[in-house]
Amino acid sequence: MAFSSVGPTDLIGEWEFLGLENFRNVLASDVFWQSVRATAILTVGLIASNLVLGYLGAMALARRGRLASGVLALSVFVWALPPLVSGSVWKFMLSGDGVVNAMLGLLGVGSVNWLSSPQVALGSVTFVTAWAALPFAILVIRGGLLGISPEVLEAAAIDGAGPIRTTVSVILPLLRPTFGVLLILTILHSFRSFDFVFVMTSGGPGTVTNTLPYFAYTTAFSSYDFGVGSTIAALSMLIIAVLAIPYILGVRKEEQQ
Repeated sequence: MAFSSVGPTDLIGEWEFLGLENFRNVLASDVFWQSVRATAILTVGLIASNLVLGYLGAMALARRGRLASGVLALSVFVWALPPLVSGSVWKFMLSGDGVVNAMLGLLGVGSVNWLSSPQVALGSVTFVTAWAALPFAILVIRGGLLGISPEVLEAAAIDGAGPIRTTVSVILPLLRPTFGVLLILTILHSFRSFDFVFVMTSGGPGTVTNTLPYFAYTTAFSSYDFGVGSTIAALSMLIIAVLAIPYILGVRKEEQQ
């Protein structure tokens, strides 16, 4: 379909083969590159949140106990919420007269157009998407932490390594495979950033939050240009494949050692 001209009239008929014309038109489109930029910003935000905040949260919850179990249960609940539900709640909270602006008013700070300002909207969607994905990152990293042998940490302590030295020289190297898997999953999650965009901003204001999956959706099912929509989806898949290559090569290198 990405190599053909497919519209609503010939969707179930013969498709006109166009070769690479759809790809040339998409790559020459400013809207496509704006979507790439929005997706890249969201991806960077998710990676920073999942790897940094996920690690800190996992360290805080690494010890078994009632408090940690309760927080983990709450985290699983947050992660399991359908994006349609959590996105709608956040849209209500970030609206002009929502809870967030009401709290800012109590602090003497003016209200912010969280979802309608071109300068803030993408950051707001990135924050909500990261908030929904963070519990999964904490669970993954916590599993990696619990898999580290206590004897290794005790040996580091006997050798005089402090908390920072132990983290840098022992814990983080042992968690490298876990971080690698989480990195790939985070990138895949960011390239599926459709739900929160659809619910909260519909790609706006303008095309600020128009990520690649949402751009492919609107092109195919709003403009009914199924060929170009498929082309955008195919290019997104290609980008994911290219980003996954370094991790795959790294895993093979470690297996050969």
